[in-house]
Amino acid sequence: MQSISNVPNLLLIGGPKCGTTSLLTWMRKHPEIYHPWEKMPISASESGFLLGGISDIPFSPTKPKGTLLMPNEINMVKYRQEKWIIDKSPQHLYSKKALDTVRELLPNAKIIITIRDPFDLLISWHGEMNKGLNYDTSFNQLLEKLDDKNWVIDDEDEATWSFLTYPQYSNFIRSWIEMLGEDRVRVIKLSTIAKKPVQVLESISKWLGIDPKKMPQDLVVKNVRGRLSNNPLRRLLRKPPDFIFTMARIILPSRALRKMILDPIRRLGWKHVSSSKDIIPPELENKIRDKFSDDIEFFKNLEEYIPNSIIID
Repeated sequence: MQSISNVPNLLLIGGPKCGTTSLLTWMRKHPEIYHPWEKMPISASESGFLLGGISDIPFSPTKPKGTLLMPNEINMVKYRQEKWIIDKSPQHLYSKKALDTVRELLPNAKIIITIRDPFDLLISWHGEMNKGLNYDTSFNQLLEKLDDKNWVIDDEDEATWSFLTYPQYSNFIRSWIEMLGEDRVRVIKLSTIAKKPVQVLESISKWLGIDPKKMPQDLVVKNVRGRLSNNPLRRLLRKPPDFIFTMARIILPSRALRKMILDPIRRLGWKHVSSSKDIIPPELENKIRDKFSDDIEFFKNLEEYIPNSIIID
């Protein structure tokens, strides 16, 4: 069992599709911030170390409650005693297990929470799920499922739980602030990250006590809207026939060797291409916004619900 003395002490959390991936990409380039999962594809670069074990909630339609979550392999080879070890995972925000662990065992950890308009979050999260292989539900089909549930959150129903929970983040944010205190939490809107990325990184640097001038300037947005490429070769790489795996085990008997040689090749199958945003009829948008009205109000008037000192704007 591998162990490290300085556990991740800078947690980048927030609603899914709220800018955590782009922030991580930029922040991990600072010489005082180390990212132990740097070698992983940026779209999958979260560790899950706080959520490892049997999941207490259904994080997505493909991960029901009770799923065994295995934290990704950590890499401390290049660690040079940087001040901050960063980890990102949108699911941390919604997990009582994660909050309890930070409160009880990580007294020096700081938390960055990113949020966006709840309606946009729902639309974008549905699109993100459809970028994968194991989810194929249209938006209208999803709404039918939500109507069947009367828009009530049920943690035994992985098909609807995340779509109802992730946009309704206000109480989770309040819990993190209440449990950890104002000095350890910062909240940022996605719109602020998009419009003022340099200023956001400067504010974060000052809060963390590191040199803002050493933050990167090439701020390319990551994990944008898209869908998996339908190129036949890429489809084959995503889901090869069983005999390919059999041959690979014969030719490359070492699992470590298979991972080293084949994983980079298979990753080429997960090429995403741009796609248009779903067009939602006004009456349907109004219905959804009415269901999420409390959290939309929280988002629009954030400074009325949490201390101004916590908001990066």
